[in-house]
Amino acid sequence: MASKPRLRMIVALAGVVAASVLGTDALQRQLWANLAVSILLFVACAAFLLMVQPRVRQDPPAAEAGRGKGAQPLTAMLDQIPIPLLRFDPVQGLQAVNRAARDLFATDDIVREPPPPLREAAARAEPGAPGVLSMFGRTYAVGISEIVTDADAVRLISLTDIQSEVRMAEATALRDLLRVLSHEIMNSLTPVASLAGTARDYLSGETSAAAAAALEALDVLSQRASGLARFVEAYRAMARLPEPVPRPVDIGPLLRDVVRVFEQSLVAKAVSIELELPPDCPSLDLDETLLTQALLNVLTNAAEATSTAPGTRRIRLSLTHDRNEVRVFIADNGCGVPDSLAEQIFHAFVTTKASGTGTGLNLARQIALAHGGDLVFLGRDRDWSAVFALILRVSPKLLGLD
Repeated sequence: MASKPRLRMIVALAGVVAASVLGTDALQRQLWANLAVSILLFVACAAFLLMVQPRVRQDPPAAEAGRGKGAQPLTAMLDQIPIPLLRFDPVQGLQAVNRAARDLFATDDIVREPPPPLREAAARAEPGAPGVLSMFGRTYAVGISEIVTDADAVRLISLTDIQSEVRMAEATALRDLLRVLSHEIMNSLTPVASLAGTARDYLSGETSAAAAAALEALDVLSQRASGLARFVEAYRAMARLPEPVPRPVDIGPLLRDVVRVFEQSLVAKAVSIELELPPDCPSLDLDETLLTQALLNVLTNAAEATSTAPGTRRIRLSLTHDRNEVRVFIADNGCGVPDSLAEQIFHAFVTTKASGTGTGLNLARQIALAHGGDLVFLGRDRDWSAVFALILRVSPKLLGLD
C-alpha cells in the first residue's frame, strides 16, 4: 500500500495533468472562468510538488540517493507541461521550473533579466488573483499561488499564452460591429441612390439651366452613393468569412501555386518574386482556399509597398518549420511601415496607402487565427523593409470564425 506522502504526490501530479488539459480546452473554447479555475488548480498542485524537495534535503544521507531518483520523474513530468512555470524567491528572483519556462526566457535556471511587469506581478500580486501581462510581443494570463509551511514558502507563477484567443475575440467583436454598421448604412444608402436615379429620370426631358444644374448634382450624388456602397461592401466582406474546411495539404506545392497566381495579377507586374522552400515541406490540415486568399492579401500589400522602391522591386516568400509550427515569411523592399503604425497595421480601416481600404491584412490575420495560427509583423531585416510571418500550428484545433 502506498505511503501517504507518495499518495499525495500522485494526486498532485494527477491534478497538474488534469489542470493542463482543462486549461488548454478552456483556452480553445474561450471559457475564461474555466481557464482561471484551471490555472489556480495547476499552480496549487505544482507548488505542492515543489514543496516536497526542501524536506528531502533534511532526510538522512542514506535516503538521499533513492529520493534523488524519485525527483527525476517529477522533473520530467513538469517538463512535459506546455505552460511556462516559474518559482519566485525574494532573494534569487525568478527561477524557471520547467522546459517551457526555460525556452521562453532562454535560461537553464535563474531568469536574469525578467520583464519588469512580470517581476512586479511575481513579487506583489496577491496569490490566486488572476492577471494579464504582455511580453515578447505576446499576451499571457498569469496565475500565482503560494504555499507556506513551517520549513519554507513557495510562490509559483504560471504563464498561459492567450495571444491567439485575445486576437480571435477582437476579430469576432469587429465582425459583429461590421455586420451591424454595414447593414444600417446600406439600408440608408440604397434608397438614396435609387431616389437620385428616379429624380434624374424626371428631369431628363428638361432643358432649362436649373434642370441642367440639378442633373449635374444628381450625377455627383449617384456617383458618390455608388462609391460609398463599394466602400461599405469591402468591409462587409470581413463579416462574411466562411468557416475553414480543413483537409491535408502539402504546403510546398500550395506556396508555388500561390506565387504562380500572384504573378498573373496586375499589382505584381515589374515585381521580382523569390520563392525559398526547404526540401522537406510538411503537410498540414488547412483550408486551401482561405489560406491562399490570406497569402495573396499579404503579397498584394507587399507589392503595393514596393511601388516607390528605387531599383528592382523585390518580394521574397520563404518557409521554415519544426515539429510544432510552420512559418511562412513574406518580405519586401518597399517603403516599410512607420513606427507609429507598427502596432495598428492589422486593425481594420488602418492603411498607409491613399487608395487603400485597410482590409487586406486584417482579413489575412482573421484567416490565420481561424486556423489556430497567427499573422505577425516582424519589422525590418537586413535588405528587407518589412517582414511578415504567417504562423500555422502543426496540430491545431481550429478556432472558427464565428
